[in-house]
Amino acid sequence: MQRKATWTAIVLALVTGAGWLLMGNSKPKENTPSTRPVTTERGHVQVSNAPIQSVDVTSKLELLGRPFNKSPYANNVWDMQLYNGKIYLGHGNSSNMGPAQNAGPIPVIYFDILNAQFQTQTVTNSSPSAIPSSRMFVDEEQIDIYKVLNGKLYIPGHDSDGESWEWGDFYRLDGDEWIKYRNLPKGVHVYDLAYYQGKLFAALGTETKPTVLISHNEGETWQFFGTINSMGFRAYTLFQINGKLYASAMMYPANNIWNDKTNLLEINERLEKRDVVVYGSKMLPGLTYQQGTVPYNKIGKNINFNNKLVYIAGGVFNDSQLLPKSLNVMTDINQVRRVNLTDSNALPTDLLVRGDKVYVLTYTRKQANVYLNRVYQTTDLTTWDEVLRFTQDTYAKSFEELDGDFYFGLGTDPDVLSPSSGKLLRVNRADIPVNSN
Repeated sequence: MQRKATWTAIVLALVTGAGWLLMGNSKPKENTPSTRPVTTERGHVQVSNAPIQSVDVTSKLELLGRPFNKSPYANNVWDMQLYNGKIYLGHGNSSNMGPAQNAGPIPVIYFDILNAQFQTQTVTNSSPSAIPSSRMFVDEEQIDIYKVLNGKLYIPGHDSDGESWEWGDFYRLDGDEWIKYRNLPKGVHVYDLAYYQGKLFAALGTETKPTVLISHNEGETWQFFGTINSMGFRAYTLFQINGKLYASAMMYPANNIWNDKTNLLEINERLEKRDVVVYGSKMLPGLTYQQGTVPYNKIGKNINFNNKLVYIAGGVFNDSQLLPKSLNVMTDINQVRRVNLTDSNALPTDLLVRGDKVYVLTYTRKQANVYLNRVYQTTDLTTWDEVLRFTQDTYAKSFEELDGDFYFGLGTDPDVLSPSSGKLLRVNRADIPVNSN
């Protein structure tokens, strides 16, 4: 998604955004571990101490396949998550508008690194009264993100496919089978999950207010915890910093039209809650509202590193997707600085932590069907060094890493629709100087 979105994308975003913001939700809703050692997911990898030098790996990329059978926009690889030697892949589209609107149900597909093949896993309902009890997909329009919480792998129920608005879903991997739990009250959208102080928390989009639920028994049952005194109806993101958990909804950037003041919901170690005032000018540094662009912004993918929060921020686009705009480092609430990469036009799409390093995946659109994709790394969140680059006819939406090999999932924009969307690529550590021995 370019920094200056095309008119088509802007109209799509504004029409969709205005619709759900003002009217709510419009559609009816009736392991085998790898032989390679994996210490922790998104954990540690040993790399060379040689001076950092970037390399163009375009000619070294290996096409592993394109496992999805949806149309290009629904083939976006929204997320990649390493777990027990497998890379789980998100795809689909939850938007009520085209292209590929309401693209569910979505199969749970992973790439088995040891056997170099794609597999689909079974999903079973936790309730024995549900019929059919097992199937080869989740009942969602989109798998947007996977979460590893307390050592277990979860899928938040992003937007249930053809089910009522009374309950929302989440899914947890049990052995080689996913268990579906349809038990989150009023969970029209379950956008995020977090594990904090031995409890599970869920961020919901509802028909009323951005809502947070709590579970005291690993998700077997859920109770209302609180709402975010913010704009819209959707709680998008849960994150931790300085020992506290926060739930965030929409934010306005700095502007001369609306007040950029809003609130987060703060949860402390005693599970006490309070509203915390935040400002778009501080939480979205460097972003300002430009007439004709998307005014609604949110915190997207984020990781914790060295007692700080690193996160991607951008516009709420095509209903609930993220239009990336900036990479940021937070030391505390309202204490945020923007990361300036060597290419000021590079847009961040994904983040990884590996031991004492953070990696960010970015892209720059050079011209029609020519995208320069880069990976940068840092050890101090101040100096970011480019370690590899490659050119494709579209951009990499997400990435993963194991033992120095990098994996990339390609995506596309609704006004471009690249046929390469959904491809999974790999580059070997031997072809990356900073990772090779």
